[in-house]
Amino acid sequence: MVTGAGGLIGFELVRQLLAAGDEVLAIDVFKKGGRLDLEKLADKYTGALEIVETDLASDSNALVSINSVWSGRVDTIFHFAAIVGVHYVTDHPYETISVNMRSTLNVLDYALVRGCSAFFFASSSENYASGVDAGQMPVPTPENVTLSIADIELPRWSYAASKICGEAAVFGAARTGGFKPVILRFHNVYGPRMGPTHVIPEMLARCKARVSPFPVFGADQTRSFLYVEDAGRALMHILHAAQYKQGEIYNVGSPVETTISDVARIVFEVTGYNPELDLKPAPSGSVQRRVPNIAKLMKLNFKPQVGLLDGVRACWQP
Repeated sequence: MVTGAGGLIGFELVRQLLAAGDEVLAIDVFKKGGRLDLEKLADKYTGALEIVETDLASDSNALVSINSVWSGRVDTIFHFAAIVGVHYVTDHPYETISVNMRSTLNVLDYALVRGCSAFFFASSSENYASGVDAGQMPVPTPENVTLSIADIELPRWSYAASKICGEAAVFGAARTGGFKPVILRFHNVYGPRMGPTHVIPEMLARCKARVSPFPVFGADQTRSFLYVEDAGRALMHILHAAQYKQGEIYNVGSPVETTISDVARIVFEVTGYNPELDLKPAPSGSVQRRVPNIAKLMKLNFKPQVGLLDGVRACWQP
């Protein structure tokens, strides 16, 4: 079962699971679209994909909708459904907390009732980001660091708060249900199907609109960027490893640290657009550096295959 199956990472995981011969139950509320893409997969893999449209944050409807389609055992659950995007989260902090926590608890309840063997939770690098800025964490950052929130009153941290709580809920439910808990801390996954609220599609959209002067926020800040097909491959490696190991926490990202100014340079190279730059300060609460240590993931024989230049090329639609 994959929740948030219409989203960027969820859809790619569904695609790779089907290609590997698995049967998939795809769950999404489809507020941001994605159903047509899943229906095309269902046509291609006849009988292997069931699609359920439901609001997982609704206590009264979520489990009833799933049970009406699938009454059998679900072996593995990937819970990716969540409110994401810095701009939306900042404008809707309470909705972010409410939806992300309620949906996670409802899906965990479903896992406990159905007796699944493994539960994968989509978490975030935001969970430790403030500790990096405070100089308390090494960079690249491994999984075994203290999770922290710099300013609990700042609306953008509502997302990280919901993910920290979600990690705790997964480990707590695993003690009750006996399933393997797996935490996936994603780091800036991008790809052609993603929404506009991410630095790469935002820059590409400005290039398409020929914006000049061209705003670049926090040019000296760094991030790591992982192409979505690589993210899907990483998840498949982790899924196979989970069959033999206990619950784990994995950083899912690229080990390459890239400045925002270099991202802009790559975007300009791909689009052929070279505007005048308007360098602006980073948004409030935005961390200075973020790059994961993926040694644990690489021990599973995973290595990113798509570089940032090729990935941006795949996203560009002139």
